[in-house]
Amino acid sequence: MAWLESLLLLLAATPLLMFAAHAVSFRALGLAGVRPTAHSSAFVALIAVFAPLCGVAWQLGVTLCGFAYLTIVYAALAVLYVDVVNIAETSLHMHVLLELAWGGGIPIADLVARYSAARMVAARLERLASIGHVRIEDGRCYLANRSTLYLAAALDVWRAVLGLPTTPPQLAGECDDNRTTEERN
Repeated sequence: MAWLESLLLLLAATPLLMFAAHAVSFRALGLAGVRPTAHSSAFVALIAVFAPLCGVAWQLGVTLCGFAYLTIVYAALAVLYVDVVNIAETSLHMHVLLELAWGGGIPIADLVARYSAARMVAARLERLASIGHVRIEDGRCYLANRSTLYLAAALDVWRAVLGLPTTPPQLAGECDDNRTTEERN
C-alpha cells in the first residue's frame, strides 16, 4: 500500500500539472499555426497530462483498482478544470468585474456598448465557428458539426428524467414578449 500515498500526492499535484500543460498547449498550438481557444487547448492539455500520469502510477506499482481510482479522480478534476476555463472565458459577470478592476472605473455607456446583445452573439458565433460547430457564409449561419447536438439530446433526456423543462420558455409559449404586463400577470 506504499503506492497509495504516492498516488494521492500525485493526484494532489494534478491540478497544477493541468494548468502547466494548458499554458504549454495554448502556446504550442499557436506556434503550430492552429488558432487555439482556451477550451481546445485545455482539452489537449488534459489528454496530454493523463498518459504521463498513468505512466508514473505504473512506475509506483499502482494496482488495477488504483488505476480505476486514478481515472475517476482525474476525470472529476478535468471536469472542474474545464468549468474554471469556461467561467473565465464565457462569464459576462467575470469579464465586467475584470474590466472594472483593470480599468479603474469605466463609463456605463462603454460597458453597455461593449457587451451589447449583438456583440455577445457575434462573439459566440465566432467561437462556434472557430471550433467547427457552425460555418458562416454570405451572412448566414449553418450547422457544420452535429456532435454538440447529440450531447444536447442526451442532456434533454437527463433534464426530462429530472423533471426540468426541455424547451426554452419562449418556444414553449411560457413567455410572450408582445404581451402587456397585465396579460403576463
